[in-house]
Amino acid sequence: MLIPNLNFRDETWRKFMQDVRVRRALSLAIDRREINMAVFFGLAKESADTMLPESPLYKREYAQAWTAHQPDLANQMLDEAGYDKRDDDGFRLLPDGRPIKIVVETAGESTLETDVLELVNDHWSKIGVGLFPRTSQRDIFRSRVIGGEVMMATWSGLDNGLATADMDPHEMAPTVSDQLQWPVWGMHYESHGEKGEPPQLPEAAELLRLLGVWRNSASKEERTESWHKMLHLYTDQVYSIGIVNATLQPLVRSALLRNVPEQGLYSFDPTCYLGVYMPDTFWFGDEAQS
Repeated sequence: MLIPNLNFRDETWRKFMQDVRVRRALSLAIDRREINMAVFFGLAKESADTMLPESPLYKREYAQAWTAHQPDLANQMLDEAGYDKRDDDGFRLLPDGRPIKIVVETAGESTLETDVLELVNDHWSKIGVGLFPRTSQRDIFRSRVIGGEVMMATWSGLDNGLATADMDPHEMAPTVSDQLQWPVWGMHYESHGEKGEPPQLPEAAELLRLLGVWRNSASKEERTESWHKMLHLYTDQVYSIGIVNATLQPLVRSALLRNVPEQGLYSFDPTCYLGVYMPDTFWFGDEAQS
């Protein structure tokens, strides 16, 4: 997943990232099918950053929001956004004349990120946008994000891809300072207004309002409605650019270990990876004693 930092300290770049036409264009330019086949051997699912199909909140329209590979439309949207001038190398130009070359930062915890970014760079070059990866240690990476020094980052998708209506949807609203797309707005909410800044985009402020509606809801129907409004708004505004999800995760176990499921759902929250399958109930067969 690619996450544009809407709180980037450079004002010109910040305006670029905050334009929904830009975020949608960057998403439409990506050929997710090629990435899936080349990096994940076709075993993943091309998707926006949203719920997994196993979640009762899943809707195909969320997964497909701005994910079709349409470079011509992406070029048109960037032209309409005012980035129609290019330099001699074909890169689009910001209003101040700087070429649009996006530095994408990563904590460097997966070699797959490098492969994916190389392909995204090829895709973005066709719409006049450059991509340059930068790797740093996680602690330094996080500090740079909060300080507004990271233009765009790579990270995993929503922690809770298996949510139900009764689970808190705070991930989709600016609520904490370590959210990569809006750390300053998240800090403002987290500190009760003592630090940071309130959301500058009406749609981001609406996500906070909907979160409040969810938390004050009196019925499951109301909570479900709030969830779907947030999912629709979050994916339509492309606050994070999803690429693939539902990738297979290999698990190595002893052939003597019993009660281990043949297949399962790999998710940090709420399944806690293997936790939901109660590892305390696994046991070794009698042949393990011989």
